[in-house]
Amino acid sequence: MPATATRKKKPPRAGPGRPRADANGPSLGRDRILHAALALIGEKGLANFGIRDLAAALGVFPAAIYWHVPNREALVAGAIGIALEGVADDLPAGDWQLRLGALLKKFRAALRRHPALAPAVASQLAYNAAFDAPLLEHVVAALEDARFEGDALVDAFNVVIAAMCGFATLELSTAPDGADASWEADCRARIDAIDPLHHPRLGEHAATLRNRTFLLRWSSGQERPLDSSFDAWVDVVLRGLESRSRALRRMTPRAR
Repeated sequence: MPATATRKKKPPRAGPGRPRADANGPSLGRDRILHAALALIGEKGLANFGIRDLAAALGVFPAAIYWHVPNREALVAGAIGIALEGVADDLPAGDWQLRLGALLKKFRAALRRHPALAPAVASQLAYNAAFDAPLLEHVVAALEDARFEGDALVDAFNVVIAAMCGFATLELSTAPDGADASWEADCRARIDAIDPLHHPRLGEHAATLRNRTFLLRWSSGQERPLDSSFDAWVDVVLRGLESRSRALRRMTPRAR
């Protein structure tokens, strides 16, 4: 009998709902998807980020992404987690003010490396889904050392998180979508048109404040960082927390 030719079985074709196995490249997994999402958000901006574009960048069907990540919101949260990973690492030893100040500065530096994520950190709860437990552990430990407890600890915690997220996200805010040179020109003209007769204090300092302060600028902090203002902000926050802690300790239980 003639020898029967043996045929190699072809691997089953991946359906659109399963991740594609690619012998010539990295396998599709959650970590690869989130890193690709972070890169695409940086390229296109948060508002223009979508799963179809992400799937195209990865060379897979959109359904393959859902196999690992349930929705767009989870992708954004995961991208934030990657961008801010390690913020709480290698903080300096020392008093709570030194540690907390370093944490605020490292958070801002990390967000400046990924400014397209600022809107999600500022105005969405996406960051809540990707919160960094080591970072929050350092915040609570610092506030304990500052002798906050109970409801006062809750308030101080919210002050720190607002300080950490608020300045950096406001600094990195950008012009509206579709804005062109005329938008910048309108901003300049409105600021330059401040009437010193009706607004004498603002008018006196308008030239100094112009394009260097929140609400009186047309350039994003990506191009014009507000470094000295941030240092002042950190100083005010830390001194304010210290002053509040002392004041609360002076209060009697009845006065609380």
